[in-house]
Amino acid sequence: MNPILSPPKAVLVVGAPTSRGERLETVLADVADSVYVAKSTDRATAVLSEHDDVGCVVLAADCDGVVGFRRTVTDHDEYLPVVLLFDGSVTDVSGVTSAGETTLLPTSASDEELCDIVTDHFETYRDRLVTAEESDMLQSFLSSIEIPMFVKDEQGRHLRKTEAWGGIDPEVVVGKTDRELYAYDPESAEQFYDHDMRVIENGERIVDREEAPGPPGNRYWARTTKVPWHDDDGSVKGLLGLSYEITDLKQQERRLELLEDRFDQFATFLSEEVLDTLQSANGQLGIARETGDDDAFRAIESAHDRMEQRLRDLSTLAGKSPNVGATNSVNLAYVVNEVWSFIATGDAQLALHVPDETLIHASMGGIRPIVEHLLRHAADSGEDVTVSVGALQAGFYVAHDAPTSSADCGRATESGFVTPNDGQGSGLAFVSEIVERNNWSLTVTDRDESGTRIEIRGPLVVTGTETDCVPGADHSLTESDPVGEGDVTGSVEVESVSNWWTLAGTTGTQRQQRDYYFAHAAVEGDARIEARLVDIEHVNDYGSGGLMVRDGLGPEDPYGFLGWTVGRGTEILWRTDPGGETSRHLLDDDAGPQWLRIDRIGDTVTYLVSLDGSNWRRLDQRPVALSDPIHVGLAVSGAIPTDECEATFADVTVCELDCE
Repeated sequence: MNPILSPPKAVLVVGAPTSRGERLETVLADVADSVYVAKSTDRATAVLSEHDDVGCVVLAADCDGVVGFRRTVTDHDEYLPVVLLFDGSVTDVSGVTSAGETTLLPTSASDEELCDIVTDHFETYRDRLVTAEESDMLQSFLSSIEIPMFVKDEQGRHLRKTEAWGGIDPEVVVGKTDRELYAYDPESAEQFYDHDMRVIENGERIVDREEAPGPPGNRYWARTTKVPWHDDDGSVKGLLGLSYEITDLKQQERRLELLEDRFDQFATFLSEEVLDTLQSANGQLGIARETGDDDAFRAIESAHDRMEQRLRDLSTLAGKSPNVGATNSVNLAYVVNEVWSFIATGDAQLALHVPDETLIHASMGGIRPIVEHLLRHAADSGEDVTVSVGALQAGFYVAHDAPTSSADCGRATESGFVTPNDGQGSGLAFVSEIVERNNWSLTVTDRDESGTRIEIRGPLVVTGTETDCVPGADHSLTESDPVGEGDVTGSVEVESVSNWWTLAGTTGTQRQQRDYYFAHAAVEGDARIEARLVDIEHVNDYGSGGLMVRDGLGPEDPYGFLGWTVGRGTEILWRTDPGGETSRHLLDDDAGPQWLRIDRIGDTVTYLVSLDGSNWRRLDQRPVALSDPIHVGLAVSGAIPTDECEATFADVTVCELDCE
């Protein structure tokens, strides 16, 4: 019987003589649905087990075993009310009351008084049962639902929290305020706590508020609702709330906004590009008609090919957001030469300072429009201009030697800015928008009034050629340690025969600075580690497992990391110098766990991936200040405190490299 739908309203009369029992049965019938009469406490115990609608017990104090029966009632249901009928001859009243909460009523009391007491007990008992039932329902709800819900007291301390997938362990948050839980981001922590106090102290409702805790560039978005939790007298004794992550939704909203805002620009540039190409093709068509020159026909065909390629590139930029889907590494020198072949005009010269093997991790459709507009802008900047293109550690540059004022350099990325020579809106504004969408940076600099240099920084770049290295002595991962600033715990299991490694680790801080559990070996000189990431437990979207090289095990030591996050794809992290900032790059691909490799050659660290362990693709290459011996190994991070992430690796090898 559910007390919410069918509250218990039967009375059990125990131990009264036959005549008194019959009278009580008649009297109580006016306020109870049923009246059960038991002459002995043994029979009364049986009645309690047989009927679940008993809402009050009326007990004669002079029956046998009264104290023991009172304890039985308590054991059966501690909330079930008991009324003890007694007179002056009863001496063990205290024994009954000590066995459980009991209402004392002299046998001389009127029938009306007894009925009033029983009626009050029915209501009190029902309220207690309903409260307990609702509490049980709430507890079951909180323990099973996967939406982060929480309850806080009047001081903003967590009392309950759902055991939501990917969230913080409820046991960790109980008793803590948001000031404590988000101490890694003091500004957000104080803001969240202030919101709690507004709800608790002012009775204010906060509905669907969007919040973004975490440092810039590494934030996650949540939508939070908080409402007052009222006591019976109407006073606020805390708050109830729910919060769910909407990072993906915010990213999608941002992409839609960018697409809408840039649509007119894309249309404008597209029409200009197509018009220029058509005019060129029409001019060649006139020559072809007059002379029948094969070169003119080939020029027309080339113009049509360029127009088709531009349409595809712009379609790619307009229809796809950065870092969505698999991308490829494109050869920068190839793209520059290809574009220059059809945009070079007059006496403009190209000076290419890019090694042949320089690769940029981007799609061809994403990088070619940037290169084309930068080269076109440089080539049109003056007569007899020399255009230079070179690789940077994290990007590339395009420069020209035509005089440009500092004011023009500063305005060049503004939409609608007209250069002295092109007579059109600056293509750099278009490039700037593409760069912004990719979370890259564009910098325009004045070179002592002798020209302009435009730098694109942000994309992953491999600037060096493959080094001829031969694997040398092997090393075993014999040590395991936590690395980072937080309280990190972890474990390592090894199946030596199959060379399978399982690492589990937590993190002491959340998201902005990664802590790792690290299985490693010390290696002198050039070194390589490679492994196949078999599986990684999806405890949250940011948990990661992969390979790491470090200068030391301190929290501020330089390092490089290449790994995989289930929710965010391939992850590259690095700190180039001691005490420097940690940089992070996510490649939101769908290849899944794969072969990973890091090569350390001198002060250069190269990150590579492979689908088969034989054909490797270089993702990035950059200097990291490493001094011998370095620490090379496997690493795992839970990303969120108390979330232990587990990663499994196979075919793990660590070796020295003999490089020429």
